[in-house]
Amino acid sequence: MIDTVGPEYSPNITPDVETGAGAWTDDVLVRAIREGYGHDGRPLLPSMRSEYYKAFTDEDIASVVVYLRSLPPVRHELPRNNLPEDKRGFREEFVEEVPSVRNSNDTLAHGAYLVRIAICEHCHSPLDGFGERKPGLRFGGGTVGVEDSLHPVISKNLTRDPTGIAYYDPNFFVQTIRTGRVGGVRQIDPWMPWPYLRIMTDDDLKAIFMYLRSQAPVHHFVDNTEPPRLCKLCGTTHGLGDLN
Repeated sequence: MIDTVGPEYSPNITPDVETGAGAWTDDVLVRAIREGYGHDGRPLLPSMRSEYYKAFTDEDIASVVVYLRSLPPVRHELPRNNLPEDKRGFREEFVEEVPSVRNSNDTLAHGAYLVRIAICEHCHSPLDGFGERKPGLRFGGGTVGVEDSLHPVISKNLTRDPTGIAYYDPNFFVQTIRTGRVGGVRQIDPWMPWPYLRIMTDDDLKAIFMYLRSQAPVHHFVDNTEPPRLCKLCGTTHGLGDLN
């Protein structure tokens, strides 16, 4: 966990010239997204996941910039973030390198690209107390998203292991992301950004599913509907943790 000094403020990226990104060049926006440096040259906060966004194709990142330029300008002056420089930046070494491929005939490569820019690994591949990826748990769940004394929300195991989503097929996966419900019944916690992912095409969602299905199975029970128990495997407290 990164120790911040005071609150973090996400910048105004609307085209407002005085308080937003209206005076920033396209290159400045692209550098912020891909490289994690702000318009003033300072490294951005770690919550800006540039280590994943660096995989954006030139066409896709250009579309992002065009979209940001199309937004109505909002005048909203924000305080300057005061996180020390040594707490900024990101840890790129923990992100799997994937080629920048979109709309490829290679479904797995396309799925890998989409999984990367959707930052699935960040939430579903837990870190230890030193910021290192826990070995053997890639996409196996165990990251604390929302935590309180009664109802901690922990990321789901997305691998093909029976403790993960082995019972999913491509259509079931698409339905789950589209509706935000598993089997049309159990609501996915809002921490999972399915409302954003649901607007992807069926082919995109199926490519994501096929890529996740290709990854090594991880035997790791995680169930947020069950009483939280300490899990020796991932080190967090979650439903069915005592079975690991």
